[in-house]
Amino acid sequence: MMSKLFLFVVFINCGHCANILGLYFHAGKSHHILGEMLLKELATRGHNVTMASPFPLKEPFPNYTDIHLTGILEDQLARESMFMKMNKGHALVGVNDVLELTRAQTELTLNHTEMGKLLKSGTKFDVIIIDWFMNGAILLYGTLFNAPIIPIASHGTTHLANSIVGNPSPPSYIPNTMLPFPSNMTFFQRMVNGLVTIAYNVMGHSNAQYHQALLEKYFKNVPSLDELKNNVALVLSNGHYSFESARPFVPNIIPVGGFHVQKAQKLPQDLQEYMDEAKHGVVYFSLGSNMKSVLLPKEKQQEILKAFAKIPHKVLWKWEDDKLENKPDNVMIRKWFPQNDILGHPNLKLFITHGGLLSTIEALHHGVPVLGIPIFGDQKANIPNAVSSGYAIQLELADLDETTLGKALDEILNNGKYHENAKKRSQLLHDRPMSPMDTAVFWVEHVIRHKGAPHLRNLGNYLPWYQYLMLDVALFLVTIVTIVGFVFTKICCFICRKKKEKKE
Repeated sequence: MMSKLFLFVVFINCGHCANILGLYFHAGKSHHILGEMLLKELATRGHNVTMASPFPLKEPFPNYTDIHLTGILEDQLARESMFMKMNKGHALVGVNDVLELTRAQTELTLNHTEMGKLLKSGTKFDVIIIDWFMNGAILLYGTLFNAPIIPIASHGTTHLANSIVGNPSPPSYIPNTMLPFPSNMTFFQRMVNGLVTIAYNVMGHSNAQYHQALLEKYFKNVPSLDELKNNVALVLSNGHYSFESARPFVPNIIPVGGFHVQKAQKLPQDLQEYMDEAKHGVVYFSLGSNMKSVLLPKEKQQEILKAFAKIPHKVLWKWEDDKLENKPDNVMIRKWFPQNDILGHPNLKLFITHGGLLSTIEALHHGVPVLGIPIFGDQKANIPNAVSSGYAIQLELADLDETTLGKALDEILNNGKYHENAKKRSQLLHDRPMSPMDTAVFWVEHVIRHKGAPHLRNLGNYLPWYQYLMLDVALFLVTIVTIVGFVFTKICCFICRKKKEKKE
């Protein structure tokens, strides 16, 4: 009887299981972290998960199968210098480098032998979860596997997330993610924001044409990218009003910012003792997974060390080498640190960061003040947002030296308002009816249950731009008014002329 009962329970549970494909070919580790965390949670809840990416798991995980996409990570490592290049100039600097990178990674995936094997295997999937980052051609896999697609927008609720589901994003009060503007923009800022938005739309159209040509290069009789958008069920946005300005959402864009952050665990013994015994607390410094500290100019490295040597705090610096010249005694370097667990330690006083969105969210989750040194991309908007929320100070890389860093450290470490504001914002991030991970899982399973959830789609996403903006209606009304006005004028002229003829 017990055996039969066990088999019955297994049968019932398997009835709710789904086959899920994760497609995370972008070589940015921060992007992959989001996909891996969600897919692991889905696997834990009984779903069968397959993940295609350049980052296979180091240890086996139940219900989780890796497909290793080789060659992609190696390609990105060869382009590391682009990150420092993107630090200089305006919002459009470096965009071509990023486009070239994502196009190369997309082509490597479309033409990858492992993806070809997966297609030929005949494996069926109930849903496909992808990283959405200027890689429109990847939507074809929804058609090839006959499965709905859920993109995860690791960059938050930006123009990339909005465009795929037709979410409104008025440039009058929603700043472009590449611009350090507040929501209450000045006239000049609104003008710049509008022009940059137009520029990105033009580049987006050009990029779509490239991806269309890429599809036609490797596949026959492919649909257009506009048609492939029909495969998109909804978007999970790595955004939230605690760190993004308030904005509208259509039903199929779901903010789940912070779902990757877990409860802080006890650190390895040496790190635990290092932080526990820090009399004045600890400062943690990391420039993330893409931008590396060793890429900083050597003079910047030495200026940073001089400033660290003058504070009584211990410092943990994520340094991607075994040696660091002139390192003071209060600085510990390692190629990798368990960042989330460090940020959750009660003795951590400050996080010095590049301002990547995942790092910003993790700091906010644990209520840690931030000293931001934005390098490129959305970092240049994330840090100003944190500054305006009162829990951060910003330093530009070009201005970074012993004096500027020393003043910033003194201000943020000795002024309690930054810590208080970080705690207040942290409360906003945590104050939700469901945890962000439970929310993400619910909507993935909702899409599976309802076969792509077509009821959530915004029909405005399928209108041509001139219809969406009602320009055709405006033109029609102007034409009608013009014709009526012309006819009325002609009639009046005719009547006046007749009256004049009668008088004569």
